[in-house]
Amino acid sequence: MSRRVRKPGNTGGKTGVMMSQNDTSSTSAPWWQTDGLVIAGGWHPLAARIRRGIPSETVEADYAWEYTEEHIQRLKQLGVTLLLGQFDRGFGESDQAEEQERARQQAALCHQHGIRHGAYLANTVYFESMLKDHPECEEWVVQTHDNRRVHYGGLQTFRWVACFNSPGWRLRMKRVIEQAIRVVQTDLLHFDNLAVWPEPDSCHCAHCQKAFRAFLASRYPDAESQKRRFGITGFETFRAPNFYLRFTPPWDVDRIDNPLMQEWIEFRQWTVTEYIRELAAYARGLNPDICIDSNGQSIFGFNQALVHGIDPEAQAAHVDFVFDENPDVRPDDEPGAADPASSRMRGAMFFRRTGKPCVSAYRDEAELAFNLAFRGHPGINARWGYSEPGRAPLQEAPPGVADLLSQFRRHRELYVGARSVARVGVWRSRKSLAFVSTDTHLSAAVLEQLLFVNRIPFSIVMDGCVEHDDLSAFDLLILPDVEFVSAAQVARLTAYVAAGGSLLITERSGIYTGEPRKRAEPVFALLFADPVAGASLSGEEALTFDPNRQFAACFTPGQPAAAVYGKGRVAYLPALDYVHRPRAFRSGYNVHYDGIDSRYWKEPRNRTEILEAIEWLAPSARVVQADASPELRLDLLRLADDRFAIPLLRTGPITAPREVPLRLLTRRPPGQAMLYAPGLDAPVDITWSVRGNRAEAFLPGIRRHGVLVFTDLLV
Repeated sequence: MSRRVRKPGNTGGKTGVMMSQNDTSSTSAPWWQTDGLVIAGGWHPLAARIRRGIPSETVEADYAWEYTEEHIQRLKQLGVTLLLGQFDRGFGESDQAEEQERARQQAALCHQHGIRHGAYLANTVYFESMLKDHPECEEWVVQTHDNRRVHYGGLQTFRWVACFNSPGWRLRMKRVIEQAIRVVQTDLLHFDNLAVWPEPDSCHCAHCQKAFRAFLASRYPDAESQKRRFGITGFETFRAPNFYLRFTPPWDVDRIDNPLMQEWIEFRQWTVTEYIRELAAYARGLNPDICIDSNGQSIFGFNQALVHGIDPEAQAAHVDFVFDENPDVRPDDEPGAADPASSRMRGAMFFRRTGKPCVSAYRDEAELAFNLAFRGHPGINARWGYSEPGRAPLQEAPPGVADLLSQFRRHRELYVGARSVARVGVWRSRKSLAFVSTDTHLSAAVLEQLLFVNRIPFSIVMDGCVEHDDLSAFDLLILPDVEFVSAAQVARLTAYVAAGGSLLITERSGIYTGEPRKRAEPVFALLFADPVAGASLSGEEALTFDPNRQFAACFTPGQPAAAVYGKGRVAYLPALDYVHRPRAFRSGYNVHYDGIDSRYWKEPRNRTEILEAIEWLAPSARVVQADASPELRLDLLRLADDRFAIPLLRTGPITAPREVPLRLLTRRPPGQAMLYAPGLDAPVDITWSVRGNRAEAFLPGIRRHGVLVFTDLLV
């Protein structure tokens, strides 16, 4: 099928909580989309540095230096565009006033030297300080099922965690936001810890209990819907479920099938979403140009919905960019181990299509090259200031890092504002990832890694895209063990295939409705000419007479199938032959939780079967081919000036530049082409040779990173 690759545009996607995967703004781009995010930090105030552990004997002098003009001038010389400084750690006003005055002075210095200033908001309470000004603050924080106040973590017994449903806490945060905007005149509000606390220490305070019952009543407003979901009517006596199960701790649960627990997980996602929605709207009411970012909304390898109430799509709809502190990397010396420098690619593969930056830290050339290639922003140089930079010498960047930063400064238009135009989408279903803690996460992560290492450009999409966006932007959608699929989603996907799209369906996709109820028949069977034996899951009584192991899950494999439906194609793979099954390792997320960390991401043993299915379903999926360069990773982008770009990244140890042979699937030469790479004095003209439906070229001098830019692509 011949299609001109199009620039993502507003296709009528739903506004509000759901973020359109193809949405663009008609207004001029704001500063964070034009200047680029080259960030330095310093968000721990002095008292926090003293309380967290034994400080240096020069901590006071080092801290004071961060507020000098010398420091700001040095950051300017290094090319920093944003300084994220301390503002609200959660101390009381009387103890925090001096630090907030420092923040005002620092913001003024930043503005004087052409640097943007950001104010840090911790969403925590240093209760010994806060109680002096607000004795009522005990009503602002998380209270567990057994009425404990939750400490932040580690040995921080002096620090409580805020309850996002507390009206008192929200009012306090609005006062803080107003001071940051009107007094400090900050350019950015950074919401750290934008998440609720892990089970079994979730908040069960009176505010949360009341809000949970109201949440249930809004979703099930009549007796019929209540009885269908819970077997009984009325919510007056309902309470938040207690995950402190002595013999079945939440980190040992692979599947959450208790209806009230499922609703509690969705309520916690809603809580975080409503919290950032309300505070972001309040901030923009004070200053429509304020930038807002959050930490916690990227994509990690564990059940973020269960653990932290994270819904990346809904929550990121209310912020301008997202910090990515992905914890997935683990030491791994097995064959096929994931490249550590590119292990945070999932957040980038989701947010880049939405047009929202997803930034991260870098420590060396490899990590910075990944940030440029797949995020479009350098992010935060940990050596130049993370949470506690102190007076450490701000040295020049090492040669490889310096070259990459120079490339970004000289050719910023190749990075900021670029969006993915990949023709393959991987659907990360919200309910499937929230109610299944292992299998769906494994399927998604392995298939994403398979695409990534085989240089097949792809985007991660979520429910909002599947339900509301123009799916014709994709030639292929992949359903990685998406177990919960609503009737409306099935109808959208069916229409997509009938109109010419392709689906790759794996494992137990669609065995549950969105309600959820278990389906009696395979939901996608109508797409196939012959009957399909889908993989299934059933629960049988274990007959162990152990009340903690009353039922056992039984999996039944299905059979592969492929068919043409309407103008499109569909294939079903009942199994991925994983190298490691869930629970093979102890991941230690939040100390106890297992997940799908980087050790699980290896290509499955039936990789050839999967790649052949993709090739049959959508030959255009591999629009860019560089098979002679196995260490190469790439993407397909549309720049703000409408040119196309292929950012290139060579992973692993690099000893010298190399020539990269590249092929494009296209019906004609892809227009004027230029290669930009660190170390090149000027862009290099690239000449194409066309053979059939392939345009071939050799890219010279690629060491770690480069960008190929061209004007046209007709697939």
